[in-house]
Amino acid sequence: MLTVPLTAVARWTRGARRATLFLVAAVGAAPAPAGSLFATGVVHYAPAPGQFVNVPEFNDPHRALGPPTGGGTYNPDNTGLVTLGGFGGTITLRFDHTVRDDATNPLGLDAIVFGNASWVGGHPNRHWAECGVIEISRDVNGNGVPDDPWYVIAGSHLPNPAAARQEQTWDDDLGDPTYPPTPPPGNPYPDWIPPGATGVWTTAGFRLPPALFDTHILQNPLGLTATTEGVWGYADFTPTLLLGDLDADNVVDDPTRSPRDFYTVPDDPHTVGVTPGSGGGDAFDIAWAVDPVTGQPAGLDGFDFIRITCAVNYVSPIFGEVSTEIDAVADVRPGPGDLNCDGRLDFDDIDPFVLALGGAAGYAAAYPDCSVRNADLNQDGQVDFDDVDPFVARLSGGAL
Repeated sequence: MLTVPLTAVARWTRGARRATLFLVAAVGAAPAPAGSLFATGVVHYAPAPGQFVNVPEFNDPHRALGPPTGGGTYNPDNTGLVTLGGFGGTITLRFDHTVRDDATNPLGLDAIVFGNASWVGGHPNRHWAECGVIEISRDVNGNGVPDDPWYVIAGSHLPNPAAARQEQTWDDDLGDPTYPPTPPPGNPYPDWIPPGATGVWTTAGFRLPPALFDTHILQNPLGLTATTEGVWGYADFTPTLLLGDLDADNVVDDPTRSPRDFYTVPDDPHTVGVTPGSGGGDAFDIAWAVDPVTGQPAGLDGFDFIRITCAVNYVSPIFGEVSTEIDAVADVRPGPGDLNCDGRLDFDDIDPFVLALGGAAGYAAAYPDCSVRNADLNQDGQVDFDDVDPFVARLSGGAL
């Protein structure tokens, strides 16, 4: 495929840009294979005791791979979830590429974690939420194993992560007086013991403030009429929308949207509700990651592994334990211009851009999981030569 130095790209005139793009089309390079924008592998899964850890529909960690299965703001779809059980239950996933800290991403956000949260009574300031803390790690040594340092997304309520670190002791034998009672007490506790867990063991995690989070119905601490979100940066807090629901009203507006196109657009975690065009879920910026001991910024350029841990230690007498559920983790697409949907805007997007200029049908045939809307760089509702200039500007490192 034709490649051109970015300095030269920036100097092109409109006519030269068009000529170059048509030359690329004439060369006719085959579409480059795109990696997955969703987590592709399970590294570790260790649920804590919980009411669903022995239910096959909820204890398969591979359910957290690939795109989510959205159910909407009030009726989550639970068919694609994995449960983490109670406090300290955890899952570690990997991507097939490094998720980058990219300032050109929509809202500057880099990744999205999807769960099965919902709005209670349809009220966006009242969440049925079972929050988990997110940690990320860069494969610095390149060995494909998460043995490099981990950093925590502190979010809205972990100003001092080290002080929030706790352990929970569990016991599989309530009849043994040697050990103190272990929550949750009584039946059906034997059914809550994770497969393979025996004797006495501990789980650990960052515990979110009990005064706010020890509940299934989590209200915005800024008030029920607030438009600014008071909780952000945690998993399983924001609903996952129905595929193609562009305005969070539980009606599919665009049935042609693919999961790859829809569930890689972040919601603004600082604003109440779900950002129009987003599939929901809990988005975060890699720049939010901090050292769990010192609390200082991690300074990561990206991550390869993500770990999510249930951060609430609470058992309701009616609903059972607060248990983070995970549906998927996505790499945020960089917005218009990523025409091959590989999570990057680079020279590999020139060929699909030319295809999109030639017509939506040809582009859709070559890139069935992507959207021709990504070629509408000037956001005027159509793909034409007026999109060439902003495409080249983005390609050379500029912003729209």
